[in-house]
Amino acid sequence: MVRIVQTMSTEFAKVEGPRRICDVIFDMDGTLVDNMELIVRSLNFAVSDIVGRSFSRKEAYSLFGPTLEEIIVSLVPSTEGENCVRKYHRYYRENFNKLASVYAGIPALLTHLQSAGIGTAVYTGSDGRMTKTTLELTGLQKHFAVVVTADEVKKQKPDPEGLIRTLDSMHGKREATLYLGDAVRDVEAAKRASMVSAAALWGFGDPATLRASKPDFAFDEPLDALPQLTDA
Repeated sequence: MVRIVQTMSTEFAKVEGPRRICDVIFDMDGTLVDNMELIVRSLNFAVSDIVGRSFSRKEAYSLFGPTLEEIIVSLVPSTEGENCVRKYHRYYRENFNKLASVYAGIPALLTHLQSAGIGTAVYTGSDGRMTKTTLELTGLQKHFAVVVTADEVKKQKPDPEGLIRTLDSMHGKREATLYLGDAVRDVEAAKRASMVSAAALWGFGDPATLRASKPDFAFDEPLDALPQLTDA
């Protein structure tokens, strides 16, 4: 049986009549794509020789929030930053197919949403180069006419700037847009943007911590979202 954790009021629940959610914006890493191992290895390839140590998965995840360039510059001397960023991207692309994959159910979810006339977009904390690589090598780029990345905004999540920018490009309405992400900062960004928030419990974040952030919806698996968003 599909289990859906619903924490919001019934205003946005599935009802007869006009659909309440018209657009869905997705986070990328940990929501669309399972690429944490690749991220960790790319980071270590880029900086471990300089900093004299490797970072664990937990340590690497704790660095998430700032842009990739900001993270790397915080770890190495400024004179090494640009070269380390290049090394990161090279390793990330060359090893993507070996170390990363699309979460099961994501392609079907995107297909069903688009068949139901629901707009789909991406707003991610990754930079443009990493985002392009990820969407290209997974074949997911065909699902998103609008993609906004970390280097296109001045303030990162949980600031709502990126979500608002994404929605403006979609010509959508905040109250009819859902943002799906795997981190507390994603839930917070959606709330600050006055959008519907949804937690991807299959991703990188701790499910209990995500539930404690009180998203409007929390889904165990990608396809759990369909009954709430479409007539499926």
